[in-house]
Amino acid sequence: MADRMNLLRQLSAYAFAAYDWNLYLDTHPDDKDGIAMFHKMSTRARELKDEFESNFGPLTAENSQNMEVWDWIDNPWPWDNH
Repeated sequence: MADRMNLLRQLSAYAFAAYDWNLYLDTHPDDKDGIAMFHKMSTRARELKDEFESNFGPLTAENSQNMEVWDWIDNPWPWDNH
């Protein structure tokens, strides 16, 4: 469970940073360094999301790929800190 939480924390941090750079770029659209940082943070967030989902299942219901059973509900919810 520690690996799951650690990966989720990393993903949250990179996703937040990408969103923050997105907001910055809304007011500074010509900042090349800002654009580079946005792409760096969003790429890493995407990589971490893919890693998380391959190891622990989908983060959102729309990412559930199982056509036989609704497995979205099988993963621990964020408040299920066992």
